[in-house]
Amino acid sequence: MRTAVIALVITIALTQNTLVKAAFALDKQGAAHGGAVEHGGDPNAFNVTGALTLGTAFVNSSYAARPDNTGLAFMRYAAHADVDVIGRKLSFPLDVNLFTDKTRHGAEILSPSEFDFIGGVTTTNTLVKGGDLELGSRVENDRPVDRTGFMQTYVDTRARLLYSLAAVSPELKRALVDGDISGALTLGWFSINHTYAARPNNSGDALFRYGVHTELSVVHDFFSVGADTTWFTDRRAVDPLGPSELDLTYEVIVHTSPIELHLAYERDMPVDEPGLVQSFLYALLVYDFDLRHAPTAPLETRGGVQSP
Repeated sequence: MRTAVIALVITIALTQNTLVKAAFALDKQGAAHGGAVEHGGDPNAFNVTGALTLGTAFVNSSYAARPDNTGLAFMRYAAHADVDVIGRKLSFPLDVNLFTDKTRHGAEILSPSEFDFIGGVTTTNTLVKGGDLELGSRVENDRPVDRTGFMQTYVDTRARLLYSLAAVSPELKRALVDGDISGALTLGWFSINHTYAARPNNSGDALFRYGVHTELSVVHDFFSVGADTTWFTDRRAVDPLGPSELDLTYEVIVHTSPIELHLAYERDMPVDEPGLVQSFLYALLVYDFDLRHAPTAPLETRGGVQSP
């Protein structure tokens, strides 16, 4: 396992580029441009793209509804936007997430219990045909909105190597009926972090994030299946480079522009010591938008649960 993680780090570097406690170390950042490889267009044009999301954790017995780990997350209202100033060369990604608490009473289960805001700057450039490198930094602040309580803030820096096999293999694209095998390798560093935990039981402080995402899409991207693994490390551990948590997600997606439907299962678990394991099922209804063009590809981050 350690060998696989080290290999991921080396690969990215060489390309330059529980009810009581719930994990803070979960990804609420929408990938810039949906984590997609560039497919033509004006590389320097101003544009705004993104997605509006309505989601529900319809099976959930452990994911909290606030940063202080109270309640159980039920609904998610979210918006992601990429403001491209010089095309993908200079972009400002913005994310807003609102979560609700299903342990509240009546209509209050639809009222927000947590507000998260994420803003940053990214640059995405082509390395080779079918391979792009995204570099960027973001700041995130999570806070309760229905009561006073604990807030969390961090700054991270991230490199993401994006790939598309269909971009380099027309035969594969034809075999999948205008589909693709695509994904991303991610290396992230929590450069400023005093509150984001390194395990599902909220112990430790997250230092590094390693991610591997793979997706198979078929029939003009109408149907997709994906798998996502995200590893976190603990800056307090004896080995701060070794994984302390693994988040594993399986997902199916139906996409007919500009609408997409996601159904996914996530399981988060510690890997360096025994402790809390949490899992849940969720669904997302997403509307993609593009101010310059009709959207033709999903813009929502795939394979990553964006949860409290």
